[in-house]
Amino acid sequence: MEIKDVFGIEPIGQMGLEVTKATITGISSFLNMVFKPGLQELGYLFEDKVRRWRLNNILRVLEKAKGKIDFDGAQLNLTANARVGLSIMEECSTVDNDELQDLWAGLFVSSCTPDGRDDSNMNFVDLLRRMSAVEARILDYACNNSKKYLYPNKLIVAETLNVPFDTLVTITGTNDIYRLDSELDHMRSIELLPHGDSFGGGGGFYADDNQLDADITPSLLALNLYFRTHSTGISPVEFWGEQLIHRDQNADNEKIEVDNVFSES
Repeated sequence: MEIKDVFGIEPIGQMGLEVTKATITGISSFLNMVFKPGLQELGYLFEDKVRRWRLNNILRVLEKAKGKIDFDGAQLNLTANARVGLSIMEECSTVDNDELQDLWAGLFVSSCTPDGRDDSNMNFVDLLRRMSAVEARILDYACNNSKKYLYPNKLIVAETLNVPFDTLVTITGTNDIYRLDSELDHMRSIELLPHGDSFGGGGGFYADDNQLDADITPSLLALNLYFRTHSTGISPVEFWGEQLIHRDQNADNEKIEVDNVFSES
């Protein structure tokens, strides 16, 4: 007996999809609750054999998103903004890296709101689509390992974080200095690392540093991107929780670098 996909297009076995009937059925139910336009988009992908690889990537991301969101019984009273949701599905369709797929899934989840009108994640869609897997690993390490200060005005600012070259190699999985330099430069260009020049004051390597320590201080924008891809329904203060150091509680002689503050996202 042939097993049909939920859209009734053709047998799954003939499509070469790396997913099961249960996965597709679950994702269909999930989209039916939070994002009905996505069902039609998936239907188009099922019909186009050339795009099966892209479909597999979307399904993996949606399966991850489904696992990250909290259900109220069998119901989900959240809706993804149509513009944001379709943009995420389009962009993540060409991503087969597991780490980046996790970020896309998290961004999809944080795009779900009670009224479905919040399109604020569009800026983060643009950022995430421009990131490589190496940059995602740097972002993850920087946001998790930097000291974070909560100011009285509610801004959260990371203290300068420098790591030795060997640590950067361990973080990223590559020892190609030119690739790492390029990745760090790119992160700085899209405002995820602080600006400066090749002799100091900004993210990345410094030309006069023979030890090749790297400044990977996450900017406010980077912290917000990480927050948007890892949480939903809570504030940044709640998300970072005990990691936050209240700036007004520190000694007057404790200095932190704030050059990485660009604007509140």
